[in-house]
Amino acid sequence: MIKHALRSFLILMTVALFVPGPALAGGADIAGSYAVAGWDPGSDPSGPKDYEGTVGLTAWGEAWKYRGEMDGHVYVGVGFFDESAGTLSLSFTSEDGSEAGVTVLKATGDGFSGKWVFAGVGNGLTGREIWTRAR
Repeated sequence: MIKHALRSFLILMTVALFVPGPALAGGADIAGSYAVAGWDPGSDPSGPKDYEGTVGLTAWGEAWKYRGEMDGHVYVGVGFFDESAGTLSLSFTSEDGSEAGVTVLKATGDGFSGKWVFAGVGNGLTGREIWTRAR
């Protein structure tokens, strides 16, 4: 049942990528590398971080490709940046396909901050992340 729900979720996210949408106004420059500090679902984000890593964003037509490495795990995905709202929305999966989910981040002065959730596990609890542009 979880595999079917996960497969349906990933198919919907993939189809959404091919629905025509407006081009990025002004060509937002969010491409690049970011350092990540994160908290697992259910953790207190005011406490010590649960993990850290790096993320790379690469322009892909009107969308973005994502590749992240967190504590020895590699995640890849695709998503959209809504420049007018300053919101980056990404679907992700672990490189081995065992984990998948969605991340929604709000642009900050030097990166992004927001929530993520796994699909099919974790009882819908959200994790938190802060991305800081690598210099």
